[in-house]
Amino acid sequence: MPLSDDELRILEEARRRSEQEHAEFQAKQEADRQARFAEEARRCAEERPRSGPTW
Repeated sequence: MPLSDDELRILEEARRRSEQEHAEFQAKQEADRQARFAEEARRCAEERPRSGPTW
């Protein structure tokens, strides 16, 4: 039995919402990853000994 117009509309809205939520989740994951990378780079830069004379 074919789906009604309302059922098709509901399925399409659910698909769009799911795609948007997934895209937002991926963007948040990437932003978190970039923040962790930047924090690690900052920490490494602080721990790295300075070159040049130390007197």
